Amino acid sequence: MMKTKIYYFSATGNSLYVAKFLQRNLNAEVLSIPEELREKNFKVGAEKVGFIFPLHYGGLPMIVEEFVGALDFSSVEYIFAIATCGIPYFGRPFTDLDEILAAKNFKQQASWFVRLVSNYLPYRDTAADWRIKIRYWFADKKLQKISRAIAENAEHTTWEVGKETCKKMHDDWENRRADLDEKFFCDVEKCVKCGACEKICPVKNILRPNGSPVWQGHCVECLGCLHVCPKQAINLGEVTRGRKRYINWNIKPKELFH
Repeated sequence: MMKTKIYYFSATGNSLYVAKFLQRNLNAEVLSIPEELREKNFKVGAEKVGFIFPLHYGGLPMIVEEFVGALDFSSVEYIFAIATCGIPYFGRPFTDLDEILAAKNFKQQASWFVRLVSNYLPYRDTAADWRIKIRYWFADKKLQKISRAIAENAEHTTWEVGKETCKKMHDDWENRRADLDEKFFCDVEKCVKCGACEKICPVKNILRPNGSPVWQGHCVECLGCLHVCPKQAINLGEVTRGRKRYINWNIKPKELFH
C-alpha cells in the first residue's frame, strides 16, 4: 500500500473534517499546513499526497499557495486535492494548484469540490441548521466515493466555472493583503480575553497586549478569529454583527488551534 499524507488548512473545521474522514478510510497521515509551514517541514516523503483547503476568493488560500510552492515532491507518484466550499464549481483552485505543480514538473491526478458551509459572513449569513445537516449528509456520501477513488489511484477532474473572473478577483484580493484586517474590530465590553482568536490564527497575525486582539497587518482572511470567539466580540465591519458563527459540528474549536 502506498504511504499517504494529507495536508490540510482549516479555519472553521470543514477541511479538517474532510481530512479526518479520509484519514479513517485511507489510513493516511494528516498534517496541518500552517504548522508544517512554520516548522519548515517541506519534504513530503510519501508516494501519495493530498491537499484539503477552503476556497478563498475563487482560488487557493494564500497559505496553501506558499506551502505547496515550497514542498519537495520527489517521492510523490499520486497527487489529489479537495476544495471545501459553500458554492461548488465556481472558482479555479485546481487550475492554480496545477500551475504551481507544473513549475516542479508535477501535476494533479484527481480533484474534487466538496460542498459544506461557507464561513464568509461578510457575504451572507451562515446557513440554517437544517440545511447544514443536509450538506453534511451529502458530503459524507461524496467522501465515501472520493475515498474509494483515491485508494484506487483513480484520475478525476472537475468543473471550474468562471476561471478568468475568479483569477482577477483572487489577484486583487492578494494584492490587498496588507489591508485585509483593517475592518476587524473587537468589542472590548464583550471580550473575555480567552485567547481563542490568537490561538486559531494560522499566521500569528493577532497579538493581545492587553488581553483583547490587535491585528498586525498580514491577515489571510480565513475568519477563524471571528467564528471561534465565544462571545461574538469580533466582527469584520458592521455587516457581520448578529450573523451566526460557525464551527463544523464534528470539530472541537481546540482542534483548530495552532
